[in-house]
Amino acid sequence: MNQKKAGLIGKKLGHSYSKQIHSMFGEYEYDLCEVGEEELESLLRSGKYDGFNVTIPYKKTVMKYCDELSDTAKKIGSVNTILCREDGRIMGDNTDAYGFAYLLRSAKINIRGTKCLILGSGGASLTVQAVLKEQGAAQLIVVSRTGDNNYDNIDKHYDSDIIINTTPVGMYPNNGKTLLNLDYFKNCKGVVDLIYNPYRTQLVLDAVERKIPAAGGMEMLVAQAKRASELFQNKEICEEKIKTAIDKITEESLNLILIGMPGAGKTFIGKKLAEQMGKKFVDIDEKIVEQEKMSIPEIFEQKGERYFRKIETEVLKKYCIESGMVISTGGGVVTCKRNYPIIRQNGKVIWIRRDIKNLEKKGRPLSQNGRIEDLYRVRKNAYKQWSDEEYFNNDVSL
Repeated sequence: MNQKKAGLIGKKLGHSYSKQIHSMFGEYEYDLCEVGEEELESLLRSGKYDGFNVTIPYKKTVMKYCDELSDTAKKIGSVNTILCREDGRIMGDNTDAYGFAYLLRSAKINIRGTKCLILGSGGASLTVQAVLKEQGAAQLIVVSRTGDNNYDNIDKHYDSDIIINTTPVGMYPNNGKTLLNLDYFKNCKGVVDLIYNPYRTQLVLDAVERKIPAAGGMEMLVAQAKRASELFQNKEICEEKIKTAIDKITEESLNLILIGMPGAGKTFIGKKLAEQMGKKFVDIDEKIVEQEKMSIPEIFEQKGERYFRKIETEVLKKYCIESGMVISTGGGVVTCKRNYPIIRQNGKVIWIRRDIKNLEKKGRPLSQNGRIEDLYRVRKNAYKQWSDEEYFNNDVSL
């Protein structure tokens, strides 16, 4: 019996997690198939694959090549999973609906009776609309660039209860972008962004800051893959495996960001962690020195702290949009609020703590001249608030 083979069809797939995810649900080959629209039909009918997942921008386009559609795909008007029958017929299905319903359940966002604002009108939006109707939403408002409800008159819907982004705005590599300001949505009690890279989009981070329940697209991505894998293999997969797969993917993909006082051992610990985990290590201060061709004390002396903080933010942006690294930051990274969403977007933040008396001061301009106690007093609350975990390092040999 030949091994089954599946693939993901899309236009740009360089940062897809689908191959890793499907490897956790079954023992079949899984390829990433980057194709232009003119190549779609020949790939679908090539006979080389047992099935496909379909992503942006082809979820509607592939429907015309399907010989039959599942009831779910017909109802939604969008296909993200294709089965290639032995007789050559192509069956279109939609597992995104299962994935989105799982995401809402996981995030504990209750839809019944709510006014839902949906950003975007593409294939993913159709899926979202179908699930929201099924779950008893009172009103659905679809916002697009043109039409009656657009981004110029979105103020008509500031009373929305739930906001769902189905557009690619804020997706890697254009991290940090968002379509709206949540301050105007006083009734908002739930935010969902279908984007999964970055792990937390600016929209999600804005919601968390305002204590609004929020979720990114990772749960939906993994859950829909589980359902697609069931179709590829014609067998049931325990739902508990979704959580296991999510944990594994996030562990592999999230950056470990080390914060803490200068001289706390962030670089030493970061290098050890990177080596143990097989991840790339980046020291932000070292990258600044490389870029500026000056030592940190020289930058402070010749150009001042304000200039250094500006460069620090630029270098953080460059590296923190990537995934799967260990990143050591400078001690003062928490003094600039603008750095918070930068390190949180793809990061698990660890505060490296060390007794003040053991901190290394050599070559650290702000740790000298008796200022170190004052610095710690100013920064400690930010270290606490920005971090997910704390690690105590009082090894004086470092």
